[in-house]
Amino acid sequence: MALAEDTGLAEICEELDQIILYLFDALEMLQTKREAFNSLVEQGWFSLSKSRYAMGNKSVSTLQYGHQMIPLVRVKTSKKEKGQVEFHVVSEDVDAPKQKVIGAVEEFGPSEQVLRRRKGPGKTEAPTQPQNATSKPTEGLGHPNPLNWFGILVPQSLRQAQKTFQEGIHLAAEIASLQSEIETIRRCYRELLGKKQDLIARRSSAALEQL
Repeated sequence: MALAEDTGLAEICEELDQIILYLFDALEMLQTKREAFNSLVEQGWFSLSKSRYAMGNKSVSTLQYGHQMIPLVRVKTSKKEKGQVEFHVVSEDVDAPKQKVIGAVEEFGPSEQVLRRRKGPGKTEAPTQPQNATSKPTEGLGHPNPLNWFGILVPQSLRQAQKTFQEGIHLAAEIASLQSEIETIRRCYRELLGKKQDLIARRSSAALEQL
């Protein structure tokens, strides 16, 4: 009985050592990712400041936000073993709507004819559209690029700010996944530590009984 307990205790101690080493590696990686995330945020705000200096303070503000905002990214979660949660950022392609809009305009333009009827010399009735023509051919197509809110020709610093914040979103998802993994490791460590303490307590009580 004592030999079995000694073997079990040694295995638990070895597993605890491995978990501690893995936990230290995960904490070091988390610190590195947090520093990179802070750097991206600082760089993004600095690029926005450069854009406001180039275009004017009122040209890059909340006044230019679109009336209808459609998210370009979505966060999906998935659960792994032992309750660990992973976060995934799913991005939408901002270039796809341009192709859809162009296709809709081409279909609307050549196929529809503008009808004119003469009533007499020098008199022409106003153009009439066919009944099947639509007044909003591009409504609801795709996800527009938020940069278009601030104009067509935006400075490079504004494009850099968008790219930096997009990288920050993906990095934030990685940080959240890593934090969930670290919490799972800590929970496993506490469970093994409790088993170790139970084995030590049983061994102590058995030694006292023999005395």
